[in-house]
Amino acid sequence: MSLPNGVLRVQQKGGHGHHNGVKSAVAHLDGRREFPRLCIGIGNPPGTMDAKAFLLQKFSPVERGQINTALGQGVEAARTLILHGFDQKIDRFNLVQKYKYHKV
Repeated sequence: MSLPNGVLRVQQKGGHGHHNGVKSAVAHLDGRREFPRLCIGIGNPPGTMDAKAFLLQKFSPVERGQINTALGQGVEAARTLILHGFDQKIDRFNLVQKYKYHKV
C-alpha cells in the first residue's frame, strides 16, 4: 500500500514489506531476499478505514483501468528483466512511474 494505485516499481531485492506472499517466498528461499520484485501500488485506505477492509474492497472502474495498465507494463518489465537483467534498461520502468497519476 506504499505506492499510489496503478504505479509500478521494479526492485532488485528487498524486504517483504508486510506482504505475506513475499514473506512465504523468502522463507522458502531459506531467508534469502536477493530476488527481483515487481510491485504494483493500490494506494492507501482513505481516512480511518481499516486496512483489511480496504484491501478486500473492489476497485472502482478508474482504479481497475490503472491496475490493468500497470499489469501490461509489468509484463514488459518482466520480459526486459529476463532478457537483460537489472541494467539501465530496467530503470526506465521506475522513472516513467514516478509521477504517474500525480495531480498537478
